Amino acid sequence: MKTRKLLTAPVSAPEAIVRVLEEAGIEFVFGMPGGKTIPIFNALYDHQSSIRTVLVREEGQAAVMADVYGRLTGKPGVAMGQGAFMLTNAGMGLVEAYLAGSPVLVLSELSDHSPFSHHAPYQAGTGDYGTWNAAATIAGYTKQVFVAREGGQAVQDTQLAIKRAIAGQPGPVAVLYHSRALATSVGPETTPRLYATASYLATGRPPASADQVASARQALSMAVRPVILAGNGVRMAQAQPELRAFAEQLSIPVATTASGKGVFPETHA
Repeated sequence: MKTRKLLTAPVSAPEAIVRVLEEAGIEFVFGMPGGKTIPIFNALYDHQSSIRTVLVREEGQAAVMADVYGRLTGKPGVAMGQGAFMLTNAGMGLVEAYLAGSPVLVLSELSDHSPFSHHAPYQAGTGDYGTWNAAATIAGYTKQVFVAREGGQAVQDTQLAIKRAIAGQPGPVAVLYHSRALATSVGPETTPRLYATASYLATGRPPASADQVASARQALSMAVRPVILAGNGVRMAQAQPELRAFAEQLSIPVATTASGKGVFPETHA
């Protein structure tokens, strides 16, 4: 089976990035235009029917909104803004997403080209002499940080970041674009080759094995007063209905951890 290409004609790198978000089923982008992310915000304008842009007062709010969106839907919440301001102000929201297992996609840039790199020393985030290291700053509370230097790499890194955010234990993943990467065009012959985003998306989580189910059944049959302690894994698996049905069928009381709060009705009797 031949994999469909992402593009059939040349477009700007920001336009291709927005098409990736659209193909991934992302419905909201939370953020504040700034630096070299402005062309991506401009590209979003032509995709208002599928992606809604939510303007925030401060970048930290974008990270919190993205965390909540990812936690409730299981799809990556997107937070976007200019390098130094997004990557520092969004810290607390990203820490929460990292610890809670919320899929979040951070799109930012390195302000490494005029005019932004000449405004003040703290603007450029490449980690070179006289600049700050943006990737190292957020590495401690993200699953992975991609740094894109070319247009094709910027688009593919966005696809890989979406895949990484939802694979395994979900969490925040960042893509940092060099300024020149967003100033180029990409097309069907761009290297690396750009293919449809669907091939990067998970098709579902593997079910428990028969041995695991048998072991759980045996443990329950031997329990005198079983209690279910439900955690955040129920939310990540979107298994709230299954939890309720299981507890009701076996008449087992349910308690939740702090991160699992809300996965079972607190008014249930």
